[in-house]
Amino acid sequence: MSILYADLKSALRAIRKQPGASLVIATTLALGLGVNATVLGMMDALLLRPFQFPDYQRLVVLWETPHGASERDTIAPATFLDWRAQARGVERLAAWQWSDSTLTVAGEPERVQGFRVTAGFFELLGNAPVLGRPLARDDEQPGNHRRVIISDGLWKRRFGGDPAVIGSEVLVDGEAHTVIGVAPPGFAFPVGSEVWFPIAFTPERAADRTDRNLTVAGRIADGLTLAEVQAEMDLIARRLAEQYPQTNRDRDVSVRSLSTAFREGSTIPFVGTLNVAAALVLLVAGANVAGLLLARAIDRHRELALRTALGASRLRIVRQLVTETIVLGMLAGGLALLFASVGLDLLRASMPADTARFVEGWDNLRLDARLALVMPLLAIAVGLLVGLFPAMGATRSTLTDALREGDRGVIGGLRKQRGRQALVVVEIASALAILIGAGLTLAGGARLVSQPGGFAPDGVLTLQIPLPDNKYGEPSTRREFANDLITRFEAIPTVTRAALASVVPGGGWNPVKPFEIQQQPNPNPAQWPRTGYREVSDGYFETMQIPVVNGRAFSTIDREDGEPVAIVSATLAARSWPGQDAIGNRLRLDGPDSNWLTVVGVVGDVRMYNWWDGEDFAVVYVPLRQSPPGGLVHAVVRTQADPGSIAAPVRESVRSVDRLLPVSGVRSMRQAIADSSAGLQHMAMLMGVCGGIGVILALVGIYSVMSYGISQRMHEFGVRMALGATASQILRMTLAQAAAVTGIGLALGSVLALAFGRLLDAALFGTVSLQVTPFAVGCVGLAIVSLIAAWLPARRMLRLDAAAILRGQ
Repeated sequence: MSILYADLKSALRAIRKQPGASLVIATTLALGLGVNATVLGMMDALLLRPFQFPDYQRLVVLWETPHGASERDTIAPATFLDWRAQARGVERLAAWQWSDSTLTVAGEPERVQGFRVTAGFFELLGNAPVLGRPLARDDEQPGNHRRVIISDGLWKRRFGGDPAVIGSEVLVDGEAHTVIGVAPPGFAFPVGSEVWFPIAFTPERAADRTDRNLTVAGRIADGLTLAEVQAEMDLIARRLAEQYPQTNRDRDVSVRSLSTAFREGSTIPFVGTLNVAAALVLLVAGANVAGLLLARAIDRHRELALRTALGASRLRIVRQLVTETIVLGMLAGGLALLFASVGLDLLRASMPADTARFVEGWDNLRLDARLALVMPLLAIAVGLLVGLFPAMGATRSTLTDALREGDRGVIGGLRKQRGRQALVVVEIASALAILIGAGLTLAGGARLVSQPGGFAPDGVLTLQIPLPDNKYGEPSTRREFANDLITRFEAIPTVTRAALASVVPGGGWNPVKPFEIQQQPNPNPAQWPRTGYREVSDGYFETMQIPVVNGRAFSTIDREDGEPVAIVSATLAARSWPGQDAIGNRLRLDGPDSNWLTVVGVVGDVRMYNWWDGEDFAVVYVPLRQSPPGGLVHAVVRTQADPGSIAAPVRESVRSVDRLLPVSGVRSMRQAIADSSAGLQHMAMLMGVCGGIGVILALVGIYSVMSYGISQRMHEFGVRMALGATASQILRMTLAQAAAVTGIGLALGSVLALAFGRLLDAALFGTVSLQVTPFAVGCVGLAIVSLIAAWLPARRMLRLDAAAILRGQ
């Protein structure tokens, strides 16, 4: 301990002796650590602890899987009720299903994110309502199910935080519901939920084993393991398969932890890619610091050699130098926590609220005690790693070498600069990988938004309108609503065309259905291929300006009592009827009991801009008159003016048809496309920040290391000039040596960038395209900067004459 105390005193004395250099080292290391701390905080919030539920490690999600397959299915109501009655290893089984609704308070409708849940849902998650009561089994009985629990945010926003809300009535999809509870602040599970309704198990639904639409979760009983619960559920599944072979045969059960089940999406590659970028930034910062420490250690070689001559062992001196680095690392760790706190706050605020509420754990992005404990340990470890190499190199000198005039025995010649050259190679390679990765991500996001979509987005306003089943359950009422609304839209001045559709580009999803070609019969519907599916009104293709390449568009002749027809995209036509005319051919959707649809037109391919879902242009369009969509309907209105200028009259048109229908997502089509790529744009922004920090650190480090290396060769340059070498010859030699080091760094960096680019491409669902231009720009840019970093100090040194240089040494 006394030796450690002495080393600490010596380290603090050395830091006070060179405060400027120490501050630069600590700040450089803090930037690298801060970026990593920010990404670690993101990983902790989104992957490790996305849920703030008590004892959440015992929570599990139960899925059905077809026997021998890996895909997971949700659960049919009857199967859930059987599980709830028979399972003993899983307590408090609860289920939920998505159910967005229209909430009307004081005559003002609002579209809210909602879920229908079973009794025990809030108790399972350890978040009982703070006002009122949770759902009970009695609420699942038909007639008792018109009850609702609201979120804390909705309670404060629409009810002013009034406790008297309990027992009051609100309209949900036009039906009166009683408010029975208010959820705790911050509780919004599943993602973005604002209202929760009980699931009503009618006799028909309680016996349904085919409509698999429930997500089921439970809590592992005390004393049991996940494997034991899995074994029990396997036994129950076999029992149900024997009782109900037509629906439950070949259906396995998968039991997964809640955190694992909900993080197996795009979050893992998203955060994993950022971790790689952050590690590269830390590598650049570490190489930068190692170069600065090496320069400082070389400046102290006389002192260190003298200590060796007085009896200090090499291990003792190395330990002292490493202790100094660890102290600097701890200082950097404190700064890194400050950087991470600011970074996490900015990161949390940077995501649009409408997007962030659907990312589980995003609101938990903040500096917490665990990260505050991990960062000092990481700082010490990094300090040890980056300080060991310079310390070992600085203690190789003998006293005779150290006292030799001019330091020629210590640092003369290119051969003895290999350590610094290796650091330059590391910095160039890492900087190139980060720079190209950031460039590829930014280019991918820009390309997604700007690339042609197969339609004309300018001058189009889009909006969403929910049609609740209790009022618009019949096709005739939905058809009448669509006709009336389109007529009112087209009566607005400056509006040229309007249409309705089940989904539009930038709408956030791409519904698909299985289909069969009449000329290619397949008796097994499970093997039918899938295609995109749209229900659109007359004039949709004209409104969106989607070209009809063959046949005709929908019109008033495609009535509900007429021949069922369809229009297909060019990709589907070429894929289904290669070398043939698709017009007149027939297909059917969903299954053998559906009607055959006659193809009457082929239209151009349309991009949906769902970057996370891949891109398949195979689409079937059916006329709204023959298949009017329910649920959420999208409207598109083309205007000769700015789309924002017709937002108010468009809203008023909807209210004039039905004042209880909320209008949401009112925005231009351009904005809808940009919003649909928000996740990718956010990733591009984060990659750009990592790339910017990494490249700045690399540029400073490359210049510092090369400048210091050249300054240490002044005696060598003086000798060469005294022997007849010209300044231009020495400058060319220096640049040639710098070019060689730069070339090695760029070669290694290109390999690293290629691997990183492939990782980005896989993580971002193919939106990142490996192109030559970013590689060429990155290589040329870093090469120029590296050569300038060698040219500037060499040119400055060579302005002195040989005699002055030799006298100075």
